Amino acid sequence: MVNYATLEIRGEEMEYVVYTNRGKIREDNEDSYLVKTRPFPLFAVADGMGGHQAGEVASQLAVKFLDSYTFDTGNLSIAIEEAINKANEEIFQLGVNKASYQGMGTTLSMGIILNNKLFIGHVGDSRIYIYRDGELKQLTTDHSLVNELLENKQITSQEAFNHPQKNIITQALGISQNLNVEIKEIDLLKGDLLLFSTDGLHDLLCYQEINEFLATGKEIESISNLMGEEALHKGGNDNITFIIVKLD
Repeated sequence: MVNYATLEIRGEEMEYVVYTNRGKIREDNEDSYLVKTRPFPLFAVADGMGGHQAGEVASQLAVKFLDSYTFDTGNLSIAIEEAINKANEEIFQLGVNKASYQGMGTTLSMGIILNNKLFIGHVGDSRIYIYRDGELKQLTTDHSLVNELLENKQITSQEAFNHPQKNIITQALGISQNLNVEIKEIDLLKGDLLLFSTDGLHDLLCYQEINEFLATGKEIESISNLMGEEALHKGGNDNITFIIVKLD
């Protein structure tokens, strides 16, 4: 499924496109996403985990919580951290109280655009990237075993991309009552592209490949279709969900 739209924020246009696909192997799509335009643009992707559709429940709970949450713009970074921690508590308690949901969890990568800034909240191994001046940069840190090995220089970046344990994550909403939420604030410029993705995309398309797709200069709807098709062509062994946002 591809959903494309434009929106106007304080006289300036912004475009976004959402791509989500069950993939070729998984029976269900346990990814969820959120696009909210008022009172400010909010984008999020969540990748659920857990048996008997519990992963789908966890990811949906995360984005629904954000959708209904009232963020205090006086200190947005703190508000985002509080929101994610409260969402985590809700998912954790449901897992405790209902046997079929025990152990369920979800990643969450979200961003709010306000006053020409991107305010990020992140847990897990979904990602947020920015593409600017021909260069792709990952803004979030993977909370994963492989990233810890990479940071400790025990493996190379190429080994990380193909590592057999790359899907083992060290943090997720719903798994523990204690979270270390990654919070960032990024200045934005006109022409920036933002990419929010679950690992069904970036586990199959490496950094250089994603960079090349975004560098084509094509409309973001076309880029999303091409990237989704390439991820499916490379196996589509996981759910694939991503959002591209263009700041015009």
